[in-house]
Amino acid sequence: MGSYTQIIYHIVFGTKYRVPALHENYQRELYQYIWGILRNKKCTLYKIGGVEDHIHVLSSLHPNLARLML
Repeated sequence: MGSYTQIIYHIVFGTKYRVPALHENYQRELYQYIWGILRNKKCTLYKIGGVEDHIHVLSSLHPNLARLML
């Protein structure tokens, strides 16, 4: 019988020196780009959002990614 583990990560990306560089006009496109990366790695994105100087990502990572980090 296999085991089941679920770990949900809260990841925060910030701009260098918290410069407000993530303008509202481009945030949606940036979020979709990050979502695409996670989807290609078979991760589950639960929530993404942020403001001009940082982004929050709530996601679980696919178990194969953990094996790559060993």
